[in-house]
Amino acid sequence: MLLSSSVWRDNARWWFSGGLLLGGLTTAAVAVVVGSLVRPVVPTVLAAMLMGGLFLVVAGQEFGLYRLRLPQNARQVPQTIVTADSRYGPLQFGFEMGTGVRTYMTSGLPHILVLGLLLLVPWDVALASGIAFGGGRAWMALSRLWHGDVDAWDYAQRRYDRLTRIVLTVGTGALLVAILLIAGT
Repeated sequence: MLLSSSVWRDNARWWFSGGLLLGGLTTAAVAVVVGSLVRPVVPTVLAAMLMGGLFLVVAGQEFGLYRLRLPQNARQVPQTIVTADSRYGPLQFGFEMGTGVRTYMTSGLPHILVLGLLLLVPWDVALASGIAFGGGRAWMALSRLWHGDVDAWDYAQRRYDRLTRIVLTVGTGALLVAILLIAGT
């Protein structure tokens, strides 16, 4: 597996994680800048209705009621980027993963976040959301590396897969609460 290769030893994991954070921050900044052009012409009620509608569509997708083709550039980041340089390669790979632009998105939930950044949230919340998105991706990769025993990690992942419905229900409910809180402010 790519993340357990020798390239990821030493400082490369920190460059990768930094790239993830920068990528999430960049996506959030772009979304909030574009949103600052859209927000003045979209009433808050309409923005909340659009968020709620997208939430329902994505929730149906997440619970397997139907399959939608998610808007994404569904290509893996080439492994040559990672092996290119001990710093720049992992930084670029992390940045591209952190933006969510050049990688697979297995869930539609980040699309709800981007719509919220475009339509509802102020700068500070948007930037914190971008850092959280990149940080979440970094945490997953780093925790696998820090675990040490990748076979045990993969076994735990298979066990998690059996609990997906519960995790989806809790996560989707938490997202709905967040949307309602944002819309209420």
